[in-house]
Amino acid sequence: MNNLTAMLAQGAHPEMTKAVTDHAKSTQTAKDFEAVFLTQFVDEMMKTTGDTAFGGKDQAEMWRSFMSEAVAKHLVEQGGLGLAGSVEKMMDAYTTSAKPQTSVERFGK
Repeated sequence: MNNLTAMLAQGAHPEMTKAVTDHAKSTQTAKDFEAVFLTQFVDEMMKTTGDTAFGGKDQAEMWRSFMSEAVAKHLVEQGGLGLAGSVEKMMDAYTTSAKPQTSVERFGK
Protein backbone atom coordinates (compact mmCIF):
# COMPACT_ATOMS: atom_id res chain seq x y z
CA MET A 1 0.00 0.00 0.00
CA ASN A 2 1.51 3.36 -0.98
CA ASN A 3 1.49 6.55 1.11
CA LEU A 4 -1.52 8.04 -0.66
CA THR A 5 -3.62 4.90 -0.23
CA ALA A 6 -2.69 4.70 3.46
CA MET A 7 -3.62 8.34 4.00
CA LEU A 8 -6.99 7.88 2.30
CA ALA A 9 -7.68 4.76 4.36
CA GLN A 10 -7.03 6.76 7.54
CA GLY A 11 -9.46 9.48 6.45
CA ALA A 12 -6.91 12.13 5.48
CA HIS A 13 -8.13 15.52 4.34
CA PRO A 14 -8.34 15.84 0.53
CA GLU A 15 -5.93 18.80 0.49
CA MET A 16 -3.35 16.68 2.29
CA THR A 17 -3.69 13.86 -0.24
CA LYS A 18 -3.37 16.39 -3.07
CA ALA A 19 -0.14 17.68 -1.53
CA VAL A 20 1.26 14.14 -1.40
CA THR A 21 0.23 13.54 -5.02
CA ASP A 22 1.73 16.87 -6.12
CA HIS A 23 4.98 16.06 -4.30
CA ALA A 24 5.17 12.63 -5.94
CA LYS A 25 4.64 14.22 -9.36
CA SER A 26 7.34 16.82 -8.76
CA THR A 27 9.74 14.09 -7.56
CA GLN A 28 9.20 12.06 -10.73
CA THR A 29 9.41 15.13 -12.97
CA ALA A 30 12.68 16.18 -11.33
CA LYS A 31 14.13 12.69 -11.84
CA ASP A 32 13.00 12.70 -15.48
CA PHE A 33 14.63 16.10 -15.99
CA GLU A 34 17.92 14.88 -14.54
CA ALA A 35 17.74 11.72 -16.66
CA VAL A 36 17.35 13.79 -19.85
CA PHE A 37 20.29 15.97 -18.85
CA LEU A 38 22.46 12.97 -18.02
CA THR A 39 21.46 11.19 -21.25
CA GLN A 40 22.87 14.07 -23.25
CA PHE A 41 25.96 14.19 -21.05
CA VAL A 42 26.64 10.43 -21.30
CA ASP A 43 25.93 10.42 -25.05
CA GLU A 44 28.61 13.07 -25.60
CA MET A 45 31.08 10.99 -23.59
CA MET A 46 30.24 7.84 -25.55
CA LYS A 47 30.89 9.62 -28.85
CA THR A 48 34.57 9.69 -27.86
CA THR A 49 34.77 5.87 -27.81
CA GLY A 50 34.59 5.61 -31.57
CA ASP A 51 32.28 3.59 -33.75
CA THR A 52 34.13 0.27 -33.40
CA ALA A 53 33.02 -0.07 -29.77
CA PHE A 54 29.44 -0.47 -30.98
CA GLY A 55 30.05 -2.64 -34.04
CA GLY A 56 30.55 0.00 -36.72
CA LYS A 57 29.17 3.38 -37.77
CA ASP A 58 25.58 2.30 -38.48
CA GLN A 59 25.23 0.35 -35.25
CA ALA A 60 26.98 3.02 -33.21
CA GLU A 61 24.27 5.64 -33.75
CA MET A 62 21.49 3.32 -32.68
CA TRP A 63 23.14 1.55 -29.75
CA ARG A 64 24.84 4.62 -28.33
CA SER A 65 21.49 6.35 -27.75
CA PHE A 66 20.01 3.27 -26.02
CA MET A 67 23.10 2.83 -23.89
CA SER A 68 23.25 6.52 -22.97
CA GLU A 69 19.63 6.51 -21.83
CA ALA A 70 20.07 3.31 -19.79
CA VAL A 71 23.22 4.59 -18.08
CA ALA A 72 21.57 7.94 -17.34
CA LYS A 73 18.48 6.34 -15.77
CA HIS A 74 20.69 4.10 -13.65
CA LEU A 75 22.75 7.09 -12.50
CA VAL A 76 19.60 8.98 -11.50
CA GLU A 77 18.32 6.02 -9.47
CA GLN A 78 21.71 5.88 -7.69
CA GLY A 79 21.52 9.55 -6.73
CA GLY A 80 22.66 11.20 -9.94
CA LEU A 81 24.32 14.59 -9.78
CA GLY A 82 21.90 15.99 -7.26
CA LEU A 83 19.97 18.00 -9.84
CA ALA A 84 16.73 16.13 -9.18
CA GLY A 85 16.69 17.18 -5.53
CA SER A 86 17.25 20.83 -6.38
CA VAL A 87 14.65 20.82 -9.17
CA GLU A 88 12.15 19.09 -6.89
CA LYS A 89 12.63 21.71 -4.14
CA MET A 90 12.13 24.53 -6.63
CA MET A 91 8.98 22.91 -8.04
CA ASP A 92 7.56 22.31 -4.57
CA ALA A 93 8.32 25.91 -3.54
CA TYR A 94 6.63 27.20 -6.68
CA THR A 95 3.50 25.09 -6.22
CA THR A 96 3.28 25.99 -2.53
CA SER A 97 3.63 29.73 -3.15
CA ALA A 98 1.28 29.62 -6.16
CA LYS A 99 -1.51 28.00 -4.15
CA PRO A 100 -4.34 30.47 -3.44
CA GLN A 101 -4.70 31.34 0.22
CA THR A 102 -7.91 30.86 2.15
CA SER A 103 -9.36 33.74 4.16
CA VAL A 104 -8.01 32.11 7.35
CA GLU A 105 -4.48 31.96 5.94
CA ARG A 106 -4.74 35.48 4.54
CA PHE A 107 -6.17 37.27 7.60
CA GLY A 108 -5.19 34.87 10.38
CA LYS A 109 -8.72 34.41 11.68
